[in-house]
Amino acid sequence: MSTNPFDPFASAPPPSSDPTPAPAPTNPFGPDWQQSALAVMSNGTNVWKKHANLSLRSNMNPPSTQGHSSSKPKRIVPYEGPIATLQSQWDPHLHIISSPSTSLDGSHGWKKNGNFMIYLIVRANEMCIPPGGVESVLKWNKLARGGVEGMDPCLVSSLSLKDGDVDEDNFVGGTTNVGYAANSTAIVNSIAAETTTASRKATGGGGLNFLKSGLKKAQGAIERSVTTIAIRADGGKNRDWVCISLHYRAHLHSQKSNDAMAAAMDTNDIHDVCLSRTEWVQLPPAEAEQGIDFSIPLCVPDLGFLDASNDVGGARLTIRMYIRSGAALLNIVKREYPIGECIVQYSNIVLMATGKTQQPNGNNMLYSSSVNVPITMGMLAETTSTQAALKITATQRIKFSQPCTLGWNLTDPVSTDPSMTKNWLKMFQLPLDQAYVFPILNHHQLLTAHGLNHPSPSSSALLMANERAVESTLVLPIATAVSRLLAEAAMQSSKIASIAAGRASRRESIRCYSIPADDALKADAIAEAALKDGCADVEIGVVALILENGAVGPPVPAMMTYQRCDSIFEETLVDAFPLPVLDKASGESLMKSPTFKEAVTKRFCPKVYTGILETDGGDSLLPGVLGTSSNGYVGSVRLSVTSPAARLGSADPSLGIAGCAAAIETIVPLEPYLDPNAQRQEKIPVLAAACDGSTGNRLGTFLCCLRVKTRLVQNRPVEAVPDARSGLIAMIGLNTLTGDFGMSYLLDNSAASTANATTGIRQRQVSTMGSFLSSNFLKYQAQQRAKDASFLKDRFEKYNASVNSGLSPGVMTDDEVDIPLFKRRTPRPFRPSNSRQDELLAGIGFNVHVQSMALHLLQDGHHGISAAVCTSVTHGAPADHARGFGVYGNDDNESGSSITAPARGGLRRLESTRLEFAREVDDNITGLINAVGEFFNLRASANAAKQQAGMKNSRYVPPNIQACNFYRNRVIESMHKLHSLTWEVALRRVNCFSQVLGIAVTSYLSSISDGGPAWRFANIWATHGYLITFEGLLSAVGKELGMIEDASIAVEMLKMVSIVLTPAGKGGVDGLAGQRITVPYSSFVRSICLNANVISAKTQYRLEVELDPSYFENRVPVPLKGTAVRFVPVLFQMGVDIRQWGANAGRSVTTQIKDRTRGSGGAMSDLDVGEDFEVNPETKAGLIDDGDEDDDTGPADTEILVALNLEGFHKLNQYAHLINPTSTTIPSVSAMCPDQGQTLPTHPLLSVLCDTIKASAGRMEHGVLDHAASVCQRLGGGSTVFCKSGKDRTAMQVTFKQAQFLQRFMGKKDVSSSLEDATLPSDLIFATSALMRIHGTRVPICEKNAGEAKYAFNPLQAKFMPDALKPPPVALAGFLKKPET
Repeated sequence: MSTNPFDPFASAPPPSSDPTPAPAPTNPFGPDWQQSALAVMSNGTNVWKKHANLSLRSNMNPPSTQGHSSSKPKRIVPYEGPIATLQSQWDPHLHIISSPSTSLDGSHGWKKNGNFMIYLIVRANEMCIPPGGVESVLKWNKLARGGVEGMDPCLVSSLSLKDGDVDEDNFVGGTTNVGYAANSTAIVNSIAAETTTASRKATGGGGLNFLKSGLKKAQGAIERSVTTIAIRADGGKNRDWVCISLHYRAHLHSQKSNDAMAAAMDTNDIHDVCLSRTEWVQLPPAEAEQGIDFSIPLCVPDLGFLDASNDVGGARLTIRMYIRSGAALLNIVKREYPIGECIVQYSNIVLMATGKTQQPNGNNMLYSSSVNVPITMGMLAETTSTQAALKITATQRIKFSQPCTLGWNLTDPVSTDPSMTKNWLKMFQLPLDQAYVFPILNHHQLLTAHGLNHPSPSSSALLMANERAVESTLVLPIATAVSRLLAEAAMQSSKIASIAAGRASRRESIRCYSIPADDALKADAIAEAALKDGCADVEIGVVALILENGAVGPPVPAMMTYQRCDSIFEETLVDAFPLPVLDKASGESLMKSPTFKEAVTKRFCPKVYTGILETDGGDSLLPGVLGTSSNGYVGSVRLSVTSPAARLGSADPSLGIAGCAAAIETIVPLEPYLDPNAQRQEKIPVLAAACDGSTGNRLGTFLCCLRVKTRLVQNRPVEAVPDARSGLIAMIGLNTLTGDFGMSYLLDNSAASTANATTGIRQRQVSTMGSFLSSNFLKYQAQQRAKDASFLKDRFEKYNASVNSGLSPGVMTDDEVDIPLFKRRTPRPFRPSNSRQDELLAGIGFNVHVQSMALHLLQDGHHGISAAVCTSVTHGAPADHARGFGVYGNDDNESGSSITAPARGGLRRLESTRLEFAREVDDNITGLINAVGEFFNLRASANAAKQQAGMKNSRYVPPNIQACNFYRNRVIESMHKLHSLTWEVALRRVNCFSQVLGIAVTSYLSSISDGGPAWRFANIWATHGYLITFEGLLSAVGKELGMIEDASIAVEMLKMVSIVLTPAGKGGVDGLAGQRITVPYSSFVRSICLNANVISAKTQYRLEVELDPSYFENRVPVPLKGTAVRFVPVLFQMGVDIRQWGANAGRSVTTQIKDRTRGSGGAMSDLDVGEDFEVNPETKAGLIDDGDEDDDTGPADTEILVALNLEGFHKLNQYAHLINPTSTTIPSVSAMCPDQGQTLPTHPLLSVLCDTIKASAGRMEHGVLDHAASVCQRLGGGSTVFCKSGKDRTAMQVTFKQAQFLQRFMGKKDVSSSLEDATLPSDLIFATSALMRIHGTRVPICEKNAGEAKYAFNPLQAKFMPDALKPPPVALAGFLKKPET
């Protein structure tokens, strides 16, 4: 077994001495594409269409000429609030991408591979904690103002800090000069020497100013009094909060620098700009005597352009500390008060982050990445006996992870300067990232392993967790490959239906070419068309019945039917007509006359079968027919008289068979009268023996006139039907039901029959009954399939064009530059969640991101240690949202009956309904076989008598046998329903499979990236398959129930797929070069190729992924090289929102709200939403609406969650026994097929999961997902998380998992222990999760999808979510959210 050079939990040598293979070269096409994030999300300005608009030529104009405009990216984005946004994530990078020269010195701004920002990690010492909290701050301010009543304006700031709340002139404690520093000690000394106390400017007089000043002071006095009362009322129950912010202040810089800063921010207001801020941290208890650690670092933008503006000393930044009261009564106000600040130089921050600088003498001087900076201004500088100080640590912000490093993913887009390849930004959005920092214990096992275990507190290590959300390069190419393969299969299915429709039309030519009796010209035209289509033109007239011993009498009722040569069921030609009855003498006289008066004349066009072979399975003839004619097979016409038998001379006056009193009948075969040359124009007389229907004795003669014309060529070849195994039904893995029901008569049945002895007899019986699919239905199916195949082909072409547009500037796609990101509909790797209804994009997984958290240890004087990484793929529900979840079809058959089925929902329910339809077909066919058998049994005695009389036994069933007609119509109707639903299910499978495959491949390639589990589990994957767990958060009610049903089948379909890694240009299946789809802008993935093979009605997909040869050689574990690794997919599902709560309670939430609104008396007695929620009829719908008004309607099925979770448990249990056998493992388990249902004892790893699932019935048990994820991680599997949109509930779950991973790693002390063994306090995990949900990457993902940086929850919805997934109130969209959200 290969060793694991990437084991994140143990000391290990580097994976290879080979240098990292260089990323693939990209095409230099010049900068020209992206907008600012704000413009992308909010408006449609067209400023980015020309390169001239990208250059931001006015970025150095004076502030007076600048006007705020959101249509172009800002180089510097001020801090606007605690919630991360796309503008702060993207605009600085988009500015540099769009500007060919962004620095004053002419150098390009794209440097350090796009990682040109710096994080400042801040820790405040214990002296930064003001005794008495906010109350002492207010007292100090009053004393500092010389006893003047009121509140200093500098001590009150808004949350957004947009208005320059802290005025340096009014702040007690000012600054003078700022000097330079050459090393870390000099940095501290120079900064400490900068601070002096400056007097405030005198305020101006005047009457109006005096009044304003008085009002302001009065207002301040009132606010101070109210604040003091609130604080004292709280009694210290709630501790105060502090945070750190980073500011640019205009008065510290020259006019030239201020002009440059104003241009970079695209605003005139640069007096005091907050650039970044940490989170709010609660003050530790007074007895703790500890400092304050901030988990969110300050983000320092690239200010190199200010250093180039010739300011003495370069750019200077202010670090300020704020405090706010924790009193409960002040939670809504949240007033912030600055209590101290210090100044640092940007150039020194850069030196700290890089660790060294080039000195004039040529020597490199090492800089410490950490330094203690004293608070030199404000209350903390004047009231503490010991110096209050901040320890700041500088490190580079990693937005673009370098290839083959921890945190980088094989599916990441290449991180080359996007300005050099305009199509990069046309294809992808920039990554989202956020770092979190936590102090880590000195005895952590990784510090010990690397020899960094230092007991000194000053050398304590930090753990930096870098969270990233990156779009996958594989999603669109996979969708393209699937569309290509299945579009071809759909075309084959269309051809199958078209050929079947043509054959059915010829079989039913009597109806298809119905000839009118009163329009000779039209009749001749129809007959001519029938002749060209391979039919015969038959015209038969019946003159009279001539009896041997009877007397002349009044006409008797007669019937004319047609007996086809491929079906035992007769077709009515003339239902009832009066037939003259003549005696023998009159008959002989009539036959001598030159003309006859026909009692009835019928012209029809039956199909002529020619060129039929024994091996032909298409137009099969009835047994005994083949070989009886040399000119082809047409069939026969049967004439029957139903008059009382005694009058006609029958031997049995009581004759009656199943209600049919057929006394006399005759058969007129048509084959002897075929005219191959179609020369005969006149009918010829035909004398047919009239026999007793019960004895076979001849009673007389039917006098007929007959003409049969045809233009068929001898041995006309039969059109070959494509193999159904290449059609869509088989290709998509849908069971053709041949093995289950012996239904070889289905349209899309495989040519290779799997019938056994019993089903073989049944199939032979059914084969004598003709087709149960009408020509009208087959024509409709052929048209529908052709339409769907054309759509899939068009989809492939558009997907392929989009892929190629990332490779060549000559390939054009729709220009969506004016359209906000969340409204774009061009196929791209990122598909917004509100495009769910778009049919074109239905094959692309939507909102797919690779969510990773890479952990690095930071310690003074040492390089960062890459520690560990956790990765999950987040996405929207892999379901066919475009087709919806309602009634599947409304097709009409030829009889006019509607084929509207009651089936609703997704694939799981539809496929269950399909099986019910199949059973219905099977039952109806059984009934038909029995009815036919009973008919022939009743005719047995008559047939025996006929045989003795020398007549052939009839193999046909007359059209007036009620039991046979009933079951035959039932079979036809149920067959139509079955085929309609089968095609609908196949199309749904196409979309769901295309989505889920891209997600699964992304997960697999993520797992073989650095830090993934591949090096520990490669042998297991090669032998037993790659385990991938899907964690669903959908509610089992309404539309989401349908999504669950779709997703469950989609995940199951992954079992058909095997993935193979090959080196580019050296492997692969011969002849598939033209089917390869190039993967644009991937560092090492060159192309993919998907092909399918259907064997024994089972479909197997093989996906080849071509990698860069150097990467393949050095970075892919040996067991996975060229090995077909199959997927082992497992789905666990648990509803976690208010709808699931309502489903568990047995009634929909909307109904309960309506009942409560009407005052129905306790309908929501257990819905304790608190006094803050007043529900009225006008707003009740908005309480649970998240963009789909009818999500809460429709059936609820809470049992499906338990059923799915038990299915997932059994699969996971079997996999655990396979890779980690125990003493209770069945010896033969290693040879078991995954589909076998052999019961296994619960594996010890899954005991808790088993108990949790059993206890989850009717409960919202989040522990099912939690334990399933832990087991999957132990077994080396991949993980994906999804909800309906992949942005809200998914965000809650993935941040919870990241917080768990982080806390478990921090508590890991022993190398041999497992992360999953750690027992953690839930409050730590919940707090860390909340931090990530506010400041991390998931809120910008909401903005990418809906245009609003908020989670689509309101307080009522949040109240019913599990504690582990409750969203922070500050990030909720609330009741008045946008429709897109």
